[in-house]
Amino acid sequence: MNEIDRKRFRESLRRSTANDQFIDRFYDRFVGQSDEVAAFFHNRDMPQIKQKLLTTLEMLADTTEGQPGLGMYMEMLGKIHRRLNVERRFFAGWRKALVETVAECDSEFSEETRLAWERAIDHVIERMLDLTS
Repeated sequence: MNEIDRKRFRESLRRSTANDQFIDRFYDRFVGQSDEVAAFFHNRDMPQIKQKLLTTLEMLADTTEGQPGLGMYMEMLGKIHRRLNVERRFFAGWRKALVETVAECDSEFSEETRLAWERAIDHVIERMLDLTS
């Protein structure tokens, strides 16, 4: 990711998460993708999961900016997802739901913003999964 993409991503993240409905809209969209995803989240602590998503998105931004020490956080996330048997294929649906929700909640969303989000997500997912392979 280049500096322009990092800035677009960070600013879009700020605008999106300022919308009180952002996290709920994301999970409605993501869980609604398939019965398999819905079953995975059934009887889970959704308030805790939603809070962790906000933390993870901030960490995602920090990771794209090369902040030190985040490799361990990414490795931990990878291990948690592996322990929960989250298959790699589910990350594509997560990415799609997240970008669609950003498009809905970011008043300045553009094609360039979409590309910045996709690059940031892809960078972090690959890094997270590579650290636990």
